Amino acid sequence: MLKFPIAAAEERKLDRRRFLGVAGCAAALVAGGEWLARRGEVAAAAPLEIAPPDAAALAVNEARAVAVSGGEVLTVKLADGEVVAFDRRCPHLGCPVVWAAEHQRFECPCHHAAFDARSGRVLFGPPRRGLTAAIVRSV
Repeated sequence: MLKFPIAAAEERKLDRRRFLGVAGCAAALVAGGEWLARRGEVAAAAPLEIAPPDAAALAVNEARAVAVSGGEVLTVKLADGEVVAFDRRCPHLGCPVVWAAEHQRFECPCHHAAFDARSGRVLFGPPRRGLTAAIVRSV
């Protein structure tokens, strides 16, 4: 019995059922990869210990960058006199975070993210985790 080439081509044709099956598998793989990536994140290293430069001379709502191995830490003296320090890199894509005194928060100008001044947690924007804290030693 002769088979026509058209029938063989029709057997290999991607119909709706096969397409949806392949698309569903691809979506499951992407979701699984995202889950594995989150589960596999390396635990954050121990916080850095820094001594802010001229802590007594640091004015209220003034920010100063302190160079540390591997980057910079941004130190700020808050309104109540507490000095806080966080890694200056945004956890989203690594842009340098700045202190916004008028809003009393840290901000990332790259993607308009904001972080709490005391805890470094994300207030809004694309980052999924907050800023990495640094321990400020008393001078």
